[in-house]
Amino acid sequence: MSVRFPDKATAKRFFIDRIVSQAGKEGLSLSETERQMLAWSEAEMTPADAIELQARFEKETTDSEFERKISALVKQAYKEDLSRDGSAQTLYFEAFRMLNQGDHYLLIMIKPALGLRAEIESFLSTLPVFFKRNR
Repeated sequence: MSVRFPDKATAKRFFIDRIVSQAGKEGLSLSETERQMLAWSEAEMTPADAIELQARFEKETTDSEFERKISALVKQAYKEDLSRDGSAQTLYFEAFRMLNQGDHYLLIMIKPALGLRAEIESFLSTLPVFFKRNR
């Protein structure tokens, strides 16, 4: 357990705050529906609420447009935070590890923004051949 992120809700709040802040810096507005989608987790919603939110979301944007927009905001916030403070990488990765313990829509947008696929591929390249065969 991370001291800074004792639970998934705290980790999610960290990323949502960073996204909203970055959107403000860039002059982008996030609708109330988009803000609610940042917190989306089927496990944390009633089916009726999930259906209603999804319907409103589909009227405003598409999944791919939203995911690109949010991923770009996370990426830029991360880049700016890293330029100010090298320990930001640890902070972001601690928050990611905690949030990754659940099923959260936000994870789809965080992974590419933090370059996690590249880091995983780099790590896998250091493993013995035996482990690579099972990828």
